[in-house]
Amino acid sequence: MGIPTPRPVPYLLVRDAAPVIAFYTDVFEAVPIERECLLDGRVLRAELAVGGHRLTVSEWCEGPRTADGGEGQVVLTIAPDDPRLLLERALAAGAQLEAAADGTADAVFRDPAGQRWSVAGSGRPE
Repeated sequence: MGIPTPRPVPYLLVRDAAPVIAFYTDVFEAVPIERECLLDGRVLRAELAVGGHRLTVSEWCEGPRTADGGEGQVVLTIAPDDPRLLLERALAAGAQLEAAADGTADAVFRDPAGQRWSVAGSGRPE
């Protein structure tokens, strides 16, 4: 009997967690699992379930942030059952469509926190 390999959990550092969590709930149909806040109200950690995966969002940071605030440094890929529907919901909720840097046909957008997302199987919108 082997020890299960833990799955990596994306940990997103954002400036204001409430609208980001609302965006993920509306667009990705994320389900809030747990939320811990600091005494000043900042979100220390909010854990969400997106499909069969976990995602952690936080607006708290101990150390210095990068020049852009430490946000949007990586592109996360999501592979929904209906990619076009997810993309439509994202754009309706305020996401900004971008060109894919890697030349793939997948659509790429930035959410309200500046995080880049690639929607697998979506094709580029007209």
